[in-house]
Amino acid sequence: MATAGEKLQRCRVAFLREISVPRKILIAGEGHGRFLPVCAEVFPNAGIVVVDSSAKMLEIAGGKVESARIEFVHADFLEWVGPSGEFDLIVTNFFLDCFREEELAVVVRKLGDLAAPQADWLLADFEIAPDGLARWRSWVIVAVLYRFFRIMTGLRAKALVPPEPHLKEMGFALHHRKTHEWGLLKSEWWRRGRGVCCFIGN
Repeated sequence: MATAGEKLQRCRVAFLREISVPRKILIAGEGHGRFLPVCAEVFPNAGIVVVDSSAKMLEIAGGKVESARIEFVHADFLEWVGPSGEFDLIVTNFFLDCFREEELAVVVRKLGDLAAPQADWLLADFEIAPDGLARWRSWVIVAVLYRFFRIMTGLRAKALVPPEPHLKEMGFALHHRKTHEWGLLKSEWWRRGRGVCCFIGN
């Protein structure tokens, strides 16, 4: 049986090998660094910038992969100033769910400004399933997780805020989506500046 960590990792990398080869990648909120080594292996020639507000998480992530192509930035993303329009791949794995509604709009707008005119955006996160027992199950799990992280880390967000309207405002369109764990987890691939056809899968 897959562990929770393995399930989250499958969610993170769901579309990694399907996207166009990027030149420069921005990973916002890498955490323990499980995505980074896979990303660096799949795209060995890409420059990667990892931004995280936790020095400890960056230390852990840095210990899992060593490359001159990777830049680790210890900063609050809301305060960090990056190169505008430079990144052709944006990655936000279990990151956007950390922000309150008013903060999320600012974060997505900032990420959109950092993205290249033709960019991919990989997003993995929790969500509330649409109906039935799955909806009740996901609601309970998400509520418990938010309570836990508010106590343990001082997380200000209290509930999931859908980022989709903000992504669309920045010119991104959903290209492909998968759900996992009875609708508790989602993997999304957004694109900007290209013809987009949306595929929904489980």
